[in-house]
Amino acid sequence: MTETAEARSSATPLVRRLAQSVLDVDAKSISEDVALQAKMLILDSIGCALAACEEDAYVRARKTFESIGGNLECTIIASQRRMPVTHAVMLNGILIRELDLNDVYIGPGLTGHPSDNIAVALAAGERQRSSGLEVLTGVVVGYEVYCRIQDLSTGAGPWDHVTASALAAPAIAGRLLKLNVDEVANALALSAVHGNTLAAVRSGQLSNAKAMANAFVAHQATLCTLLASQGMTGPVAVLEGRGGLNQGLLSGADLNLLVAPIRDRFRIGDVGIKAYPCIGTAQAMVAAVLAGRSAVSDPAKEIKDIELRMADIPFVRGQVEDEDRRHPNSRETADHSFYYLAAIALLDGELGQTQFEGDRWLDPSVRTLMERITIRTDRALNAYTPGSFPCVAQMNGINGASRTVEVFYPKGHPRNRMSPSEVEEKFRGCTRAVLSEAQQSEIIALVHRLERLTSISELMSALAVGEK
Repeated sequence: MTETAEARSSATPLVRRLAQSVLDVDAKSISEDVALQAKMLILDSIGCALAACEEDAYVRARKTFESIGGNLECTIIASQRRMPVTHAVMLNGILIRELDLNDVYIGPGLTGHPSDNIAVALAAGERQRSSGLEVLTGVVVGYEVYCRIQDLSTGAGPWDHVTASALAAPAIAGRLLKLNVDEVANALALSAVHGNTLAAVRSGQLSNAKAMANAFVAHQATLCTLLASQGMTGPVAVLEGRGGLNQGLLSGADLNLLVAPIRDRFRIGDVGIKAYPCIGTAQAMVAAVLAGRSAVSDPAKEIKDIELRMADIPFVRGQVEDEDRRHPNSRETADHSFYYLAAIALLDGELGQTQFEGDRWLDPSVRTLMERITIRTDRALNAYTPGSFPCVAQMNGINGASRTVEVFYPKGHPRNRMSPSEVEEKFRGCTRAVLSEAQQSEIIALVHRLERLTSISELMSALAVGEK
């Protein structure tokens, strides 16, 4: 009796089916619109990285890896130093993430930041002397795998969303290392079994671990891919077998949706670019507060209280009920605190990197204004979810006047996109302190013609600026 194709497919380990889907993607299937979106996300991520080159988590990690040493094969963004590919993935990943200014994906499941894995594409591509088109295609594939996992995850368990990168990162690295389907399957299996991250990394008063969370996963994923290239094997039933992701992050999910062919409408088109350096949940809230503040001269004296209404969904409720978010004592907690973000945006009339300098979350005047803020959930706003975190801000003045501002899709959201020129403007704003205008223009031009670069090294050389 002849075995049917369907039966053969059902008998094939899911991780191998995923590997085949990853390798089957043809660069020719990527439309100009998708390619442009990918390039804008790459440019944005580079800008975020360059802006973070003096931040604590990166500096501490850089010193650690400098003491370890190794092959001088890959560029560290904002540095003229070169390090092993795994070190570069870790350091560049921290840089991209540390300011909480990189992209955000808001799907039906978990929210996450797929651009964290652009560090893998850049470092692995540079090591392999990949073309710009190969790197661009790897980024699109990585986004697809990452976003599919977030779509299928409920967040009900103990796992943080960066666990998705345990599959997304080796998908990128495996393509760029030109592994065969069995090698990619083993890279995925090795990474998935070792790459789980506990949600404690984003709970309570936050630490440097938040900036490193995805970078750790991507670092080990790159190592697992290198091991697989040498024939190392992994547990290929890691998705559907006993003790696999089907009993963890992906419990209850239809895993066939994860391993389906990657084609047609790529999920990278559903990813937004942040306008403000803070948690994605708060982008609309900050926009609403800033819009309301435009009519206020002295918020500390003129504003009696502020009511913020947000969607009545578990993630928002968890943020509102968390006392550590109410009273932040670290930079990492402050950029996740609705109360701090609203207060500092109201006081300063802007929210950028300077609003996190000098431990201002401990300033008595800021804390006083934070106490005037009430946040409640409103089921009427659930009409805009999933896919957005809408906010209605009502500011009540001492004189009895009030103003209400609604923001359902903040700037940068897929339904309110930044244009390429706006992404470039954000990039220039992020990098003004470390790049000349000529250097900025060179990097922008290189990213725009990424698919025509014979080697990604041309772009990486332009990023080797700053400290020696």
